[in-house]
Amino acid sequence: MPKTQYTQKFRREWLQDEDLKHWLTEKKKGSGESVPNCKFCQCVLVSKLCDLKAHGKTKKHKANAASSSARQCTIPFQPLRKSSEVQIAEGRMALFIAEHTSVSTCDHLNSLCKACFTDSKIASMTSIKRSKCSAILKNVLYPHFMSDLKNSVGDNAFSLLIDESTDISINKYLGIAIIYHDEIRGQIVSTFLSLTKLEECNASGIVTALKETLHDFGLNIKNLKGLGTDNASVMVGVNNGVYEQMKVEVPNLVLVRCVCHSLQLAVSAAATETLPRNLDYIISETYNWFSRSSLRQAAYQKIYNLINENHDPLKIVQSCQTRWLSIATAVERIHDQWLELKTHFDIVRNKEKCFMAQMLYEMYNDGQNLAFVKFLLPVLKDIQRVNKAFESNESDPTKLLDDLLMVLKSLVNKVVLPTAKVDPLEGNISEFLDPKPYLGYQFEKEIETLKQKGFSEVLEKNTRERCIKFITVLIKEIRQRLPDNVKILQYMSLLSVKNALSVVKGSLIPLMELLKVSPTEITVIDNQWKDLTLIKWEEVGQTVTFWNEVFKYRDSSNRNPFKELARFAISVLVLPHSNAEVERIFSQMNLVKNKIRNRMQTNMMNAILGIRSGLKRHAKTCFNYEIPPDVLNMIGTKQTYITSAEGTSQAVAAVHEEDEGQEEPESFEDHEDMLFFLI
Repeated sequence: MPKTQYTQKFRREWLQDEDLKHWLTEKKKGSGESVPNCKFCQCVLVSKLCDLKAHGKTKKHKANAASSSARQCTIPFQPLRKSSEVQIAEGRMALFIAEHTSVSTCDHLNSLCKACFTDSKIASMTSIKRSKCSAILKNVLYPHFMSDLKNSVGDNAFSLLIDESTDISINKYLGIAIIYHDEIRGQIVSTFLSLTKLEECNASGIVTALKETLHDFGLNIKNLKGLGTDNASVMVGVNNGVYEQMKVEVPNLVLVRCVCHSLQLAVSAAATETLPRNLDYIISETYNWFSRSSLRQAAYQKIYNLINENHDPLKIVQSCQTRWLSIATAVERIHDQWLELKTHFDIVRNKEKCFMAQMLYEMYNDGQNLAFVKFLLPVLKDIQRVNKAFESNESDPTKLLDDLLMVLKSLVNKVVLPTAKVDPLEGNISEFLDPKPYLGYQFEKEIETLKQKGFSEVLEKNTRERCIKFITVLIKEIRQRLPDNVKILQYMSLLSVKNALSVVKGSLIPLMELLKVSPTEITVIDNQWKDLTLIKWEEVGQTVTFWNEVFKYRDSSNRNPFKELARFAISVLVLPHSNAEVERIFSQMNLVKNKIRNRMQTNMMNAILGIRSGLKRHAKTCFNYEIPPDVLNMIGTKQTYITSAEGTSQAVAAVHEEDEGQEEPESFEDHEDMLFFLI
C-alpha cells in the first residue's frame, strides 16, 4: 500500500528558535490554519523547519533583513505584569490556611468556594489545592515575610533567644527568636526567626546551627548584643557552653538567663525542701482524680451547683514543671474549692469505698493543710505577677527590676523584725528573723479557727517554722539564680525616662565599660547624656517611645545630635529578659505539627510559623494583609514551585510531600496546574 504523505503543521516553538525568532511570524489563512511568514520578505513559507532555516540563509532574505526597517534590536525590558484578582484570592486563601488550619483543608475549601459562589467569576477561576497551597506557602509567602524581617532588622543591633525542644516525631530542634528595634514602627520587636533541626545535641551543634541560621538570613553576627537562654549547662556552661563558644566571635556578648525559669526553679526547690508532702499529693491527685473520669466530673459539678447556686466550678489544673509557676493556678483553684472538694470526697468515700477518696478526704479535712494553702497562695500570686511581667513583650524593661525588688522586699518583710533594715538582694536575713511573724490575714485567721478546735501550740509552732523556712529558702534560691540578671536590669533602669530627663542622674559610663564601648564613643555618649535635658521631649510616657523619638530627632541642619546615645540606648533595650518568646514558638510548633500531621517537614513548619509571626508583626490577619504585587505575580508561575536555592528536586518533593501523615496520596489531577508550569 502507498504511504500516506505527512503534512507538517506550524509549531509555535519555532518562534523561540534563535535562528528564526527575529523574522519568523505566524499568519492565519482564510481556513484558520497557521502558516509561517517572513516579515522581512513578506512571503509565506513552507511549514518545515529545514526549509525555514534554508530561507534564512538566502541572499534575498539577507538583503531584505539588512535594509528592512522592520528589524530592530530587542529591548530587554521586563513586561509589566498586573496582579490578577485570581492571584489575590489564591494568595489570601494560602494566608488563611497558614494562620488557621492545615494544608489538607485547601482541597475542600477551594471546592466549597466554587459551589457556594457560583455567580462569582473569581471563585470559578481559582484552582488551589494542597500541593499548590504548600508551594505558595514555602516559596512565595514565607520568603516574602522573611525578607521583610531581614529588611526591618537591617544593620541594627539585635539579641537572640534560643532553646531546645523535641517535636512529635522525636526530632530535636533549636528554636530561635530575635529581638530588635523596628525603626519604622518605633518598637522593640520580639518575633520568630527559625526552627533549625539539630544534627548534634551538644554545644558545638547548637553553635553551628545558630551561625548557619544567621548566615541564611543575612544577619551580621557582629551586631549580636545579647543571648537569652535557660539555665541548662549546655547553654551556660563555663567551660564549653554555647555562650562561651559564641564569645569567641562576639567578645562583647551579654548572657541573660531566663528569669521565668529561675523563678520556677526557686519556687520548686523551696517547696520541696520545706513544705509537707501532703500539699504536693493533694494538688497532683486531685487533678488525676477528675482527669481520668467524666462521671466524677459530672458528680462533682452537681455538688458544686448545690453549694454555689448553680454556678459551675473552674477546672482543676495540673501542676507541671515545664509550665512556669503552674503551681500558683493549681493552688488557687484548690483553695477556692476547698469546701466543695472536701464534701465531694466525703460522699465518694462512703459510696464507693475507695481508698484514694478516703486519703484525699482526710487531707482536705485537716485544717493544717488548709493553713499551708492559705499561706502559700498570696506568695505564689506575687511571684506569678512578676513572672508575667517578664513574659510580656509590652513590659517596660527599665521597670522590671523594680517589680523583682518589690517581691523580694515583700518576702523579706514577712519574716524579719519590723525594725530591721535588710538589703533584699544581699542582706543576711537569718540574724533578724521574727520569732512569730505575721504571715497574712487568711493564714492567721485559719490558725485562730484551728486553735478553737484544739490545735496545739506545738503544731502551730511547727506550721509557722515551715512557712518561715519556705520564705527564707525562696529568697536564697532567687538570689543564687539571678545575680547577673539583676546587674543588667540595674543598668537598664538608668535608661528610664524619669532618670534620663533628671538634672541629677546616674552615669552611663559603668554600663558602657561593661559592654566594652570604645573610649572615643564613651566620651561622645557621655556628653550627649548630659545634654539630653536641653530639649523638650514629647514622648515621655514610655521608655521605648521616648528613645525612638530621640533616635529620630533632627536639628535645623537635619542632623541628630544624640545619634550615638540613642543607638547605644536601643542596643541595651534589645537585651532579652526572658525566654517567653521561644516557649511560644514551641507551643505553636506543637499545634502545627501534631499526631495527625506528624510527617510535616521542617521547611513547611518554618513557613507556617514565619507567616504567622509576620502577620503578627504587622498587626494584620489573613483577610486584611495586603500582599505586595510582585509577590502576587509569582503565584501560578514556575517560581511558585522551584526556589533558586533548592532547584527542581525541591519542586518535585513539594508535589509528593505528605505533610498530613494520615492522608492518602493525591490524585494526578490535583497536580495539573503544577505540572503545567514544570513542563
